[in-house]
Amino acid sequence: MSLDGETAEAPFEEAFDYVVVGSGAAGASAARVLADAGASLAVLEEGPRVETSEFGDRLWPALSRLFRDQGGQAARGRAMIPVLQGSCLGGSTVVNSAIMWRIPDDVWKPWEDEYGLGEALPLAALHANWDQIETELNVRPVAEESWGANRLMAEAARALGVSAAPTRRGDTGCRGSGRCLTGCPHGAKQSMLVSYLPYAEKRGAALHSAARAERVVLKGGRAVGVEGTLRGRGRGQPFRVHARKGVLIGASAIQTPQLLARSGVRSPHLGRHFQGHPGGPMTGVFDKPVNMWFGATQGYDADHWRRELRAKIETISLPPEMILARAPGAGRRWLSAAAEAGHLAVWAVQLRAYARGSVREGWLGADIRYTPEPRDMENYRKALRRTAELLFAAGAREVRPGIYGLPETLRPGEESRLDDAPLDPRAYAMILSHLFGTARMSLRPADGVVGPDFAVHGTENLFVIDSSIFPTNLGVNPQEAIMGVAMLAARRILE
Repeated sequence: MSLDGETAEAPFEEAFDYVVVGSGAAGASAARVLADAGASLAVLEEGPRVETSEFGDRLWPALSRLFRDQGGQAARGRAMIPVLQGSCLGGSTVVNSAIMWRIPDDVWKPWEDEYGLGEALPLAALHANWDQIETELNVRPVAEESWGANRLMAEAARALGVSAAPTRRGDTGCRGSGRCLTGCPHGAKQSMLVSYLPYAEKRGAALHSAARAERVVLKGGRAVGVEGTLRGRGRGQPFRVHARKGVLIGASAIQTPQLLARSGVRSPHLGRHFQGHPGGPMTGVFDKPVNMWFGATQGYDADHWRRELRAKIETISLPPEMILARAPGAGRRWLSAAAEAGHLAVWAVQLRAYARGSVREGWLGADIRYTPEPRDMENYRKALRRTAELLFAAGAREVRPGIYGLPETLRPGEESRLDDAPLDPRAYAMILSHLFGTARMSLRPADGVVGPDFAVHGTENLFVIDSSIFPTNLGVNPQEAIMGVAMLAARRILE
């Protein structure tokens, strides 16, 4: 029976075959496989259970209810870079755009050749899992009737001969309301909240929300359960969930290494090799109305420079509060810029960065250290110029680069000014998403944290199933990749 930690007031103790920590792409996918096999299991989620009927269109309530640290989590380094993560039942799948990519062959091949993981993560098995996921979550290119302002990128790409396509997403009947980032109010986006979690729950899985896992209980190196605390009305009340067969950790590349460290796992690689996809937006101003909030939140992307610049350019619809916060100037200048909100298109660069950082537990949450390398910033700067060129090809009369040291606006023909943009990350309004590598898989304990059987080196029945184990970042949105790997892990654990 599921438990809502926001309303529970008393401690509890239970026993299951398996305990899964984390309810996002990894945890929910593993739960779906385990439940199908008839195993008893509990899924522990630190965040609250927020149902579809509760999703609104205001940014602040969504940040405070659905995001970790109310959207305030950040990586420290040369610049402070926000690290956005969902913290609710369904994890980040509730607040992302449901974009689905398989692991590209050119990304997987080094995993086989350089890291020796070809047998641990066999591509044929992963493709079989992705086939299943795409069928069950109705993954398909965004339908043209839901393009809205996204069609501007389609027109620009055709004009410039750039490789681009409608974004592949998991949805059933998207209405183009542009509200993916605050939770789909129609239940059309196939987040884990409305897909694999209820599937598992109907088959007996217990979904425990507002229940923070504090540590995995290890006896003689064997995982036997999880201890934690409730986060709601019974805040601080302890709970213990026993695991007869195994504990599966799918808490993200930020939370997983912290939980393992609190549980006594020791490895020089734990919390290291942290990678992600830094990136940020560029705004185009059009004479004709654009109304970016009508249409799929992210409906078109250009992968033309995925290998050359390690960058992907995506359309994105931002909530009005974020659009207004990014309007340049102050006073009358700001009011004038804000009045053009309906004429704006925001396109974003997602960078497959070389940089590696670290994650450990700090005094007030995760201590994330990360600084993009100079070669990352060079690629980012070039990708921003390509973004400006696309926006101008789509008909923008000006672009707002939002880069310190450059003019507030650039006109057609002024794209070369972007070549002079500083390489200092502090000059840019970047965010860091899609996180990897902090408990990476390796054949030998000397090279990583997790073995090819998904078990933490030196332990029994303690498994890691999320993108913490990925040896590198992907350069594409990772939800489908994570789900496929988690399914592979769950099936292997059941064998």
